[in-house]
Amino acid sequence: MEPVPFDELEVLMLPPHDLVTYAKDQPQYRPLPVAKLHGPEGRVISRWVLTPEERERLAKGEDLYIEQLTFGRALQPILPNVGLRDLCPVDG
Repeated sequence: MEPVPFDELEVLMLPPHDLVTYAKDQPQYRPLPVAKLHGPEGRVISRWVLTPEERERLAKGEDLYIEQLTFGRALQPILPNVGLRDLCPVDG
């Protein structure tokens, strides 16, 4: 699974946002391109591409596990989704 930037069409679909890359200069982490949506909720959306093998494993019923590094702080809410259209339907 690899984080990838949004393509041009997806960028047009998003509500007002800024494109940012987290950990761009931190070699111990993979860079994470995101869209930081404007608004008080602090929404940040990243896009991930699965390999064919990962897609096959999920299709066969294996579960998806998500690891979060909290560094001893509060766990941030996450909202896994499939497809960008399902993620931002009310944003217009």
